[in-house]
Amino acid sequence: MMKHEKDLDPPRVFSKRLLASLAATICLTGAGYIWHQNPEQFKWNLDYFEASQGVNYDSVCLETKPIAPSNVESLNKVLHDPEYKKEAIKKLSGALKIPTEIQDTNPSPSEDLDYYSEFFKFHKYLEEQYPLVHKHLKRELVNEVGLVYTWKGSKPELKPIMFTAHQDVVPVNKNTWKSWTYPPFSGHYDEETDLIWGRGAIDCKNLLLGELASIELLLSEGYTPERSVVLSFGFDEESSGLLGANYLSKFLQERYGDDGIYALVDEGGAISAISENTYVATPVTAEKGYVDLHFSVHGHGGHSSVPPDHTTIGIASDLISLLEDNPYDYTFTEENPVYGYLTCKAKFDDTIPEPIKKAIIEAPSSKAKRNQLFEWLDQLKPLRELFRTSQAVDIISGGLKANALPEVTTFLVNHRIDVTSSVEATINKDLQHVKDIASKYDLGITVDGQVLSPATSNGYIEITSEKALEPAPNSPTKNSTVWDLFTGTIQDVFTNHIFAGQDIDFYVTTSMSSGNTDTKYYWPLTKNIYRFFPVVFDPEVMKIVHSVNEHVSADSHLQVIAFFYEYILNVNEYAANEA
Repeated sequence: MMKHEKDLDPPRVFSKRLLASLAATICLTGAGYIWHQNPEQFKWNLDYFEASQGVNYDSVCLETKPIAPSNVESLNKVLHDPEYKKEAIKKLSGALKIPTEIQDTNPSPSEDLDYYSEFFKFHKYLEEQYPLVHKHLKRELVNEVGLVYTWKGSKPELKPIMFTAHQDVVPVNKNTWKSWTYPPFSGHYDEETDLIWGRGAIDCKNLLLGELASIELLLSEGYTPERSVVLSFGFDEESSGLLGANYLSKFLQERYGDDGIYALVDEGGAISAISENTYVATPVTAEKGYVDLHFSVHGHGGHSSVPPDHTTIGIASDLISLLEDNPYDYTFTEENPVYGYLTCKAKFDDTIPEPIKKAIIEAPSSKAKRNQLFEWLDQLKPLRELFRTSQAVDIISGGLKANALPEVTTFLVNHRIDVTSSVEATINKDLQHVKDIASKYDLGITVDGQVLSPATSNGYIEITSEKALEPAPNSPTKNSTVWDLFTGTIQDVFTNHIFAGQDIDFYVTTSMSSGNTDTKYYWPLTKNIYRFFPVVFDPEVMKIVHSVNEHVSADSHLQVIAFFYEYILNVNEYAANEA
């Protein structure tokens, strides 16, 4: 049952196109992905909403001023030169042929260096394909496999700009290989469709090579930045980043100190259509928190022929039902970056009925409108989870034999924590339900080794937390020259180059991820963290991230190169006096 500020129960009506569009444009990752959803058809009774008196859009989803460097001649080369495109395709295709797969659990390089042999082939490949980068930039290995490149600027007193990506890709299930149109590590380029196929095409060798290619091009033109550029490439983002970005962040923090980086760009949100002629870029400026909670119901064994009223499995099931029947409350704050995206949808998407648009725009000042917004969001999976802490019962274990009572039953609940909440608040909320069950069955309670109430003759419930991570700090966007320069570059590259001559309106707004990228380790380095793929993505493409037939268009790869090329120039031209 949905919970918010007021109980609501209207019938629903909703367009399939809108649901797909919403889900497709908000990003989530454990590695920066655009969501795609196959929604059900909903019905919505618009009489539930107040009659619309018109919606004031004057303060939401405003145009961003484009910012361009003095010389943008090479952008035409990147975006329109057939020979440059051919070489870029060849380089990405070759990178996709190297299976830098990473598992959930991986040995430390100090324990088993051979385990990372494909990564060393990848390093050699990068050296061959980007000779100027490897001639002019300092390359360092961190924890044997992580890569740091430093392009030293002429003004070392300025904070460096930092770009990140990860070398690793998720494994390809051997049983699915025959389902791929082209083999997953073939790097096949289909000239007819302009698509490059292979694991990592989107996530995220496309990004990694795009960052290197932009610097290679600048070096070929004899360019030297005033502000240093740092590239940091982890190698286990798809598992946890514990061996890669964790070590890289400490290495870089020791070198540059707290808040020693001007801004950081990593994988994240992208660009997509929100109406027929309107596109929006959605850089991710925050991430939800994370915690896994393990619940163990400890009881007594015995013969199954003389069972108690409730076994530990039964008690655990009762607790699971209680948790699932009481989801976390929705919360609203204008500081939630997803709200920026919602206002753009309200302003430009004609498939949203006017009363719902009014509820979105007026939610900050009206409790009633917030309740209507929550009721609307409750129909939108997975968008709704960005406005509350999510919970998912993912693993359960109990019992060994048909004629033996289960002494212990355990289950795991995965939480992605709302930006307004915390790890502590998440544990406390679940603990209240545990207390209810413990009282019902006369059991003790232990939380992370602390005894809250002693075990009884019936047993006790134990809670242990794991992988706790607070929600990421919001990157500054208001009154931030760093944000203005970043978004101004996006605006210029896409409005004045990629969409040039087309009848398209283009906007930049904020978004958020329910997953976590490698940036969770980089928080001390800078508050200006932007998780963004400078790419126009079709929602259909994102169905195959981490799945069969991952591919990316060649033009998308060129867009990545063009953005980083211009962003480096803009940062050096317009932020030259900012420490």
